[in-house]
Amino acid sequence: MTLDWVAAALCAVLIYGTLFRGQVIHRVPLVPWDVRAWLAPLLAVGLSLPVAIRRRDPLLALALVLAGCVIAMAFGGVINRGPILPLALVLFLVAARCTRTIAIAGLAVSLWLLAAQALILHWTGIGPGDAVGSALILIIVWMTGWAVQQRRGYAARLREQVASAAVTEERLRIARELHDVVAHSMTVVAVQAGFGEYVFERDPGEARAALGAIQQVTREALADMQRLLGVLRQGEASQDGAGQDAAGLSGTSQRGAGGEGTLQLAPAPGLADLDRLVATTAGAGVRVEVASAPDRPKIPAAVDQSAFRIVQEALTNVVKHSGAEYCLVTVGCDDGDLRVEITDPGGNGRTAAAANGTGQASGTGHGIIGMRERVSLCGGEFTAGPMPGQGFRVAARFPLNGAAR
Repeated sequence: MTLDWVAAALCAVLIYGTLFRGQVIHRVPLVPWDVRAWLAPLLAVGLSLPVAIRRRDPLLALALVLAGCVIAMAFGGVINRGPILPLALVLFLVAARCTRTIAIAGLAVSLWLLAAQALILHWTGIGPGDAVGSALILIIVWMTGWAVQQRRGYAARLREQVASAAVTEERLRIARELHDVVAHSMTVVAVQAGFGEYVFERDPGEARAALGAIQQVTREALADMQRLLGVLRQGEASQDGAGQDAAGLSGTSQRGAGGEGTLQLAPAPGLADLDRLVATTAGAGVRVEVASAPDRPKIPAAVDQSAFRIVQEALTNVVKHSGAEYCLVTVGCDDGDLRVEITDPGGNGRTAAAANGTGQASGTGHGIIGMRERVSLCGGEFTAGPMPGQGFRVAARFPLNGAAR
């Protein structure tokens, strides 16, 4: 870099003027064969060259400046005069970039040279000079460089943690969407398939109706999966999906005439789609009654989709685990909050038995976790647990004031 060469030139001038004669400026050598006359400018250039290359190779620069200091001492020069400047500049960069072992070794060798110079000057009767002050300067410079390296390392680790947290959050978001898209539809399919097998011999009409319901549910599940995959592919193409929230994750679908697969935006599912969800759940043998306030305020998209997913997952759990033939979904707003509640009386009907064909409901336990995460991301409150006596209750509260849209 140009600034490095300018700094090296300034160091050369200072060293040339102070290396042997204090503040007296050397004369430019005019006789080419006078080696002593050329010694000062050559040492000044040799000691300053590492300043120009210290950013490209700190270790090489340190080795050159230390070698230059040794040569200067051999010819009667004093490190405290001039050479201390390039040594400090190079030592700072070594401490800021190199490993701890190399940085400590560079500082130790530099201090050893100062101690050796002090002994030599003491033996010659001149005195130790300002060795202690120079050593203190080098130690301060080295500690400053080491602090810079620690700060950079901390910043790098912090960036890695932020990136890792973002990746983990994105994976959880995708996992929640996949669970919500697949779990409800597959549960209904499993129930219908079990019921169809149960009545296949004695009531072919009911079995045929169950197959029709399976066909309808699988088509809807494929459409939901296409919306999800459409968003993921769109994010890879545009590299602009980091700021999208959960409401946009299933808000696109691949649709086109003749199955061309053109990527188009489509509305994400929300509370307006409860009728379709109720009809699907009814096909699995659970009658759903919806009590909804007619004058709801405008609900942000993220809250609207999260509330729909809460109802969807709760109805899925009713079909899979409850055995109830009836459940109540209540949606209302009060005090600036959206409240969603799903209750079922419990029971031991055929629905739970048909879920896996063995009479035992099964589940992974991710549904409650996903619902709690969704509500938490919207800044709300979530509760789920058995009711007194019999039955189960799922309740969520979403704040509408200040919610992300």
